[in-house]
Amino acid sequence: MLPIKKIYIDTKKKTTDSVSNSKFKWELPETISLPHNTIFYVDDICIPHSWYTIESNINDRLYMQLTTNTTNVNTKPNECRIVILTAGHYNLQTLAAEINTKANAAFATNTIPTHFATTSNNVNNTITITPQDASLLVKILTDTDLKTQMVDVDINGWSGGWVGASYNTSNPLDINDIINNTEGSSSFFSQASPHTTGYVDLQPIKNIYIYSPNLGTFKTFGPMGEVSIIKKVPVSAGDNQMIFSNVSSSNDYLDCSRQTLKTLQFELKDANGNTIPLHGSHVSFSIVFDKYSTQE
Repeated sequence: MLPIKKIYIDTKKKTTDSVSNSKFKWELPETISLPHNTIFYVDDICIPHSWYTIESNINDRLYMQLTTNTTNVNTKPNECRIVILTAGHYNLQTLAAEINTKANAAFATNTIPTHFATTSNNVNNTITITPQDASLLVKILTDTDLKTQMVDVDINGWSGGWVGASYNTSNPLDINDIINNTEGSSSFFSQASPHTTGYVDLQPIKNIYIYSPNLGTFKTFGPMGEVSIIKKVPVSAGDNQMIFSNVSSSNDYLDCSRQTLKTLQFELKDANGNTIPLHGSHVSFSIVFDKYSTQE
């Protein structure tokens, strides 16, 4: 006999020591002990699409390298900058304008206040960045560049392509997923041959992963090898709308046999392992317990 059939979770009633509505604790009114062969489903999910296109300290950084050495771009560059964008909702035009404003501000000097012109293309859903000086060569770092910091050794023995501010190579908080600048090693571009992004994806979060470190027996693997994910929720609604998800298969269960539960912990993350900011919006879902009929 199961001690309980269903738990209704709503972040409006999270514990007072919870971090946020996407990283919270839920206190049960009493301790429950689950018998052998107990399974659970995550059902009746309601999550508001309330995160921004650009979030501070998640995907707000554009890494750029600028040089005037047109004969050997492998020598030490003139400038490396981390361009930090303002968090908020963007469309193609406003994102292009934000990149233009912040990139020019990052590289501005008294003699050259404007280095770039940035435009949007509604037909192809791309953004084009054009250097304003014919002598400039510019690079936007890809994921590969960010991991390696473009380390190279030239004939003079100089090594290390990135000479700007330090950053975490494991989590550079970049905008590459949005501007589709993720693969390979990027090339320098110029006024004669400007850089056009890939398809600008203003919805970089495709799935929400619900984690719990104390519910279940850790028999899942996440995108980065995580074992505490209890549910994947596709982002099926646009900005300012509600995402609904329900159990669609009788096989969509996880084991929780012989667990003792009192305080449950949950966290909502994206595929990169970032906690998703919901900006005060509340989440609700149900935990449904059942008995697995056949011994495994």
